[in-house]
Amino acid sequence: MNKSVVIMGYVILALYLGGMLLIGYICRKKYTDTVSGFFAGGKKLGPWVFALTYGSTYLSSSTFVGNTGTAYAGGMAYLFMPLAQILSLPLGLIFFSHMLRKMSKTLDVVTIPAYLEKRFKSPASGIIASVVIVVFFIPYLVGIVKAGALSLGALLGIPYKAGVLMIALISVIYLMFGGYMARCYTDVAQGVMMFVGMSAVVIAGFFIIGGPTAIAEGVAKSDPALLETPGPKGWSALFLYSTVFAVAPWGLPTLVQTNFTIGNRKSVYTAAVVLSIWVAFVLFGSMIIGNMGRAYFGDLYIDSVDKVFPALVMEWFPNVFGALIIVAVIAAAMSTIDGTLMNSGAAVGVDVYKRFVKKDADDHSVIRVSNIAMLVITLIVIIWAFNPPAMVLTLTSWAFSLVAGGLIVPVYVGLYYKKCTSAGCVAGIVFGVVGTLLWYLTKSPLGIPPFVMGCVFSAIALFIVSAFTKPLPEDFVNKLFEPVDEALIYDEE
Repeated sequence: MNKSVVIMGYVILALYLGGMLLIGYICRKKYTDTVSGFFAGGKKLGPWVFALTYGSTYLSSSTFVGNTGTAYAGGMAYLFMPLAQILSLPLGLIFFSHMLRKMSKTLDVVTIPAYLEKRFKSPASGIIASVVIVVFFIPYLVGIVKAGALSLGALLGIPYKAGVLMIALISVIYLMFGGYMARCYTDVAQGVMMFVGMSAVVIAGFFIIGGPTAIAEGVAKSDPALLETPGPKGWSALFLYSTVFAVAPWGLPTLVQTNFTIGNRKSVYTAAVVLSIWVAFVLFGSMIIGNMGRAYFGDLYIDSVDKVFPALVMEWFPNVFGALIIVAVIAAAMSTIDGTLMNSGAAVGVDVYKRFVKKDADDHSVIRVSNIAMLVITLIVIIWAFNPPAMVLTLTSWAFSLVAGGLIVPVYVGLYYKKCTSAGCVAGIVFGVVGTLLWYLTKSPLGIPPFVMGCVFSAIALFIVSAFTKPLPEDFVNKLFEPVDEALIYDEE
């Protein structure tokens, strides 16, 4: 390993981590005095900050490491996988963002469990949603921390466990300092770094390997089936990853709650365009790099596909640019860790402690409990990440599916369907999670992705139970759906 690269890597990493902590400290003075400020930042995000916060929270180190590894193993067919995500994410903003913001304002909530509890007058829904978020986001965080730690090891020779500690602890510290706005401003910086890092590797690959024809020829040397659709991994895997990562984000609290904070309705459309372009570049880039890796390395990493991206960077950039790119991967990890930790902490502090343990708790107490919860969750993640599963994308896909499978139907039914009952919401969450888990355990019979079946089970349970249980008060429901002045929804003066 080039000693000058290692030294430069440490310098760049130190500057980056110091910058993240500084942002957290600055935001602490301005945004963390109230629960609303700590968890929603005053609900005034502009389109660019909103788009990069949303996008960099959604895409993480698993995009660099996991997507690249999946394309390395699956071949050219995985170039099609991002299409569904590129379309679904901005469309989700356009169709749902306004109603989510309206409900958050009408019900005075900043978290998904609180929204479900108040929307359906169901404390049980709030508790169950909180448990789902805290429990299943932990394996998701493990996958992300693993990807970042592997990259640190490739660049600096830092032992894997030391990398896990560094990434996880720095993330939770700046988040505890500065709350939601520290997350947003660090996510903007991290989003720019992700874009630059992915661009550098793609451009280098075209110079070193050649154009699309040369890449395809190199891939075919390993296995001609890698040029076919669906490739050696089959339709089930391609459809699974495409579906989960395209639709599941609509049900992920880390992303859904971001809709509560956008500054005005016009910003949604600008944000949708920015998000679409940014996500398209990063996702297609990761899939192209995966195939470049197969053309360059052949079958060398077929049993350790998560090492492909770091290995390519160190082969192609034995200089300061390699340090910058690997730090971009660390930035990608932190951009998702912070949002996920914040949702988990809010689930404990706002949705459990404030609602059921000490209802008269002041804002500072709620924030303190949430910070303690984030720290405890971080320690659990660190311990598990010391001995993680083999493939990053498998772990994050599994966690994505369980959380979204349980929450996506109740969240969006609550925006448009007046007849859903308290019991119907509980049934929707429970059957969504259980249905998704059972489909995983039975190895996805019929080739249907577990997340899709989880949503089907959730919807069936929600509508059937709602048809036979006590409806919500009519005046309450009508008030929720009555027209509201848009200026009031967005706190415009």
